[in-house]
Amino acid sequence: MTVSVAVVTANRAQVLDACLGSLERSEYPIAELLVFDNGSRDETPELVGAKYPRARLIRHERNMGLTYCHNRAMEEFRGEALFLLDDDNEVAPDMLGLLVKYLEEPGHERVGIVVPLVMDYYNRQVVVVPGGHTSLWSGRNILNPKEVEEGRKYYTTQRVPNSTLIRRVCVERFGLMDERMFSTLADEDYVRRMNRGGWEAHVVIAARTYHKQKVVGDVARRYGMTNPARVYILARNRTVLVRRYARWYQLVVYLTFWHTVYMAFYLAVLAVWVRRVRYVGAYLRGVRDGFRYVFTGELPPLEYVLKLAEGR
Repeated sequence: MTVSVAVVTANRAQVLDACLGSLERSEYPIAELLVFDNGSRDETPELVGAKYPRARLIRHERNMGLTYCHNRAMEEFRGEALFLLDDDNEVAPDMLGLLVKYLEEPGHERVGIVVPLVMDYYNRQVVVVPGGHTSLWSGRNILNPKEVEEGRKYYTTQRVPNSTLIRRVCVERFGLMDERMFSTLADEDYVRRMNRGGWEAHVVIAARTYHKQKVVGDVARRYGMTNPARVYILARNRTVLVRRYARWYQLVVYLTFWHTVYMAFYLAVLAVWVRRVRYVGAYLRGVRDGFRYVFTGELPPLEYVLKLAEGR
């Protein structure tokens, strides 16, 4: 199976260098390497050109978001499978080989996506992301167990952020991700579409990538509320996902109880705990557009989120 790799980056040349270096040490051959640069103003282009000449650099003048770049990679890759990777990872040398081997094993013909177990780069025995799913009752992120039982080979998952190997046949059958979602939960939306078509995503426990998690004390940063665009999609995308895949009674429970709980919590974080009052408007717009989607099925175009990310 020939594998293309696509890495998305923005203004993190040193982090990208380490990521690409780990890919070069892969024991499994990489047929094609794509680097999507989301408007970097540092030395990223020079680094890629000088040190990784076989990589194809696709530059954007602005930060187009993770999902947009994933879609461009899904349109352009030439391999039989595509590995989507965030730049703040260093992959184990055997990771790609283990993922491909799993896909090719008998009985896995309907496994369309495989992901490695995501470990903490700074404490390599700690599991960061073991896969999981969003509860359609509450909108909570439900993780698979981080303590992996002996002998277990995989988890079924609907969350595939950070590092994702997808078969070409799935891209051809299920198309692209919804780039209007910008980033958060676009991966789960895609997997749930696959699930409806009879395909699954698995976490391959033997395969490992090491993620450089930031240690944060700031509550807003801990919850990913670091700019108006992220605040907006945090407020909106959970509701969009629940509306698309929940049964009507699950949606009623979510909207009448859990959504109110989330809104009260996050508004308290922004307005009281960290006093980022200017983000409150972005959160409320996300709430508004989430409710609008429930009743109309319409989302603003990607450009709307991009302008928020740029402070417009």
